[in-house]
Amino acid sequence: MKKLSAVLILALALLSACGGKKEERFNYTMIKEKLDLTEEEISQFDEITDTYMQKAHENFEKNRGDREAAMKGLKAIFAEQDEKIKAILSEEQYAIYASEIKIEREGREKHNMKLIKQELALDSAQAVQFELANEAFYTTLIDNHDNYHGKPEVYKKYYKELDVSRKAAFEKLMTEEQYNQYLQLAQKYNIGESEH
Repeated sequence: MKKLSAVLILALALLSACGGKKEERFNYTMIKEKLDLTEEEISQFDEITDTYMQKAHENFEKNRGDREAAMKGLKAIFAEQDEKIKAILSEEQYAIYASEIKIEREGREKHNMKLIKQELALDSAQAVQFELANEAFYTTLIDNHDNYHGKPEVYKKYYKELDVSRKAAFEKLMTEEQYNQYLQLAQKYNIGESEH
């Protein structure tokens, strides 16, 4: 339950950072490409996601300051959206959608950071420190979302400033070779950049 709450808080915070604009938060374009949808399915998919992203934004505004109510509302909105999407997809397509939307809602960047961690082949002590540095980064980012709500440029600036500390922590825990590899992988996975 604690992990689900953290996921919903992250989704809520990132949604709010973008002012509720769908294409700035969830990469539905990529998901649609993976689903290989027909023109009619694309139209239905877009209508559903537009509707539910608007509901998510309204939920955030309605419950501003009450995280518990906002998370409860967001969970219900996501469940409704998923049921509507399920109705227009095949079982195989829905399995892809479910996997990809889970990544999007938890944060594709957090997912990509897990992939980077695997590629770096860190020892167990380094892996723990890597996780702690990442957790501190995302916790601080989320805890300060009121400062950048609806202000994408402020969010990007704050993100970059906060990322300096994360990189410094990574540089201390990694060998020079690992850190250089991290920088290359961060670029490859667009860490800190828009995914669209």
